[in-house]
Amino acid sequence: MTTDVQGVTYRYTHTIGRGEEAGPGFKNPVSLARGADGVMYVVNRAYDYRADSKRITVCTVDEDYIGEIGNGGRLGGDLMDVGEDASDGSLVWPTSITLDEEENLYVTDEWLNRVAVFSKDGDWVGAWGVVGDGEGQFNQPSGIHMDLDGNMVLVDTGNNRVQKYTKDGKYISSFGSFGAGDGQLNMPWGLDIDSEGNIFVADWRNDRIQKFDADGNFLMKFGSRGTGEGELRRPTDVAVDSDGIIYVADWDNDRVQVFDSNGMFISIIMGDATLSKWGVTKLEANPDMKLQREIAQGLEREKFLRGPIGIEVDDEDRLFIVDSQRNRIQIYRKIPPFFVGLYDGARL
Repeated sequence: MTTDVQGVTYRYTHTIGRGEEAGPGFKNPVSLARGADGVMYVVNRAYDYRADSKRITVCTVDEDYIGEIGNGGRLGGDLMDVGEDASDGSLVWPTSITLDEEENLYVTDEWLNRVAVFSKDGDWVGAWGVVGDGEGQFNQPSGIHMDLDGNMVLVDTGNNRVQKYTKDGKYISSFGSFGAGDGQLNMPWGLDIDSEGNIFVADWRNDRIQKFDADGNFLMKFGSRGTGEGELRRPTDVAVDSDGIIYVADWDNDRVQVFDSNGMFISIIMGDATLSKWGVTKLEANPDMKLQREIAQGLEREKFLRGPIGIEVDDEDRLFIVDSQRNRIQIYRKIPPFFVGLYDGARL
């Protein structure tokens, strides 16, 4: 399927994932980061009764499985049940992920109130974070992103603010306070940073997106509570592409909305998922499951997004939607109008 947006086509390319507690698959994925050579790092929040499923799945955009990171396990290694333990490498409520220039992984954990750091090979590097509401402290950290200066900008959800740290956890600055006015926040969640260093924040309970400059000065806002075009219900993440187009994970409306650089509504993506390679492999290995699927009714609804919670764009104009409740990622590509004919029928 294609969606036309002001002369640009958004074309669904493929789906990655299937529901799995370990191995090739995801369990309640919430965030992803793109590395080099098509590598993806996907954060699985899973559920509290399956602590061993809380992990980072490492795979490629072409759905080649590489391994797992987290909960005391190294890349491709065994996981251990950590429960509420804060031991090295453990994840309890992992929420968001970003990479630095060396492709080290920085993962926020709402339960442990810390940022966990791993190498790209899965080695435990360390963690930083102090719980509280003072400078350099946070309460339920969520969205995290590296800024243009190589510092870490993170959403401090429980304290209704955004904070900036060095990569090793030294406090730099913060902005935001509780409320519904311009520049105020109410349980913010995801964020992104555009090519000019501006910070976009998904203001979850205020049902809007806010834009700040690199110093935290309020620039603009858009969105209001509702189900209509341009309205939002509990937005969880935001991403901005190289042309300034803004993508919002409209979580409670089960959709992604697209806005121009001024926050004006453009289009809606509802989902176009097909079976992933991992899904096909599992069905081929389980004839009974495949038969049950062939006779099941209502499978056409599978294509739609359900609880999209994370969103990412890369430098190849690909849009990655973390379809949390369906344990998968739906991928779209933005295609300039003069290329549309060349890409017909191609998997991009």
